[in-house]
Amino acid sequence: MRCEGDRCSALQGEIGKATACGIYAVRPDVCRTCMPGDAECAMARRKFGLPMIELT
Repeated sequence: MRCEGDRCSALQGEIGKATACGIYAVRPDVCRTCMPGDAECAMARRKFGLPMIELT
């Protein structure tokens, strides 16, 4: 995973508005293990001031 500052260089778009992975089909294992709403997701969302994901 390559980063530019504090975000992945493959992340496209604007955080908090609309983002997508530019290499989704060939993303590294670290990205494959991060799931919406898990601890890593929650930590990243807090860092950027985004609301937590409500999983139902």
